[in-house]
Amino acid sequence: MKTFALLLIAVFTLNSSGAARQSLPPPASSQTQDGTVQVARAKAEVKRRGMGEKSRVRVRLRDGTEVRGYISKIEESSFAVTDQSGTMTSIRYDDARDVHGEGMSKTAKILIVVGIVGALIGTGAALACHSEGGPHC
Repeated sequence: MKTFALLLIAVFTLNSSGAARQSLPPPASSQTQDGTVQVARAKAEVKRRGMGEKSRVRVRLRDGTEVRGYISKIEESSFAVTDQSGTMTSIRYDDARDVHGEGMSKTAKILIVVGIVGALIGTGAALACHSEGGPHC
């Protein structure tokens, strides 16, 4: 039971420090640098994934919309994503906030597994404590 409590404390501590870091606004001088870095990341991710129906992506744009499909064209200043209906959408690299593959990220999958394992450990500890019936439980 102590192990489970320590695990929960560690998770909450790590989660709260990450949330605080994400909520801080970036300095004004770094906004142009962030834009340049973001364009470079988008270009690199598109080039890494390549073109074709197997290169399925989910692109989140700066205006909040999302485009899903496969990369059908790669150019110097933009790329194109074709959706299921065959509609091709041209996207400038500086308009793309995030370029991800379809499905869940590796981090999300790891967090789900950690949550399931934690729940199983907690359930096992509670059952063991209940079956012993001792006052320390």
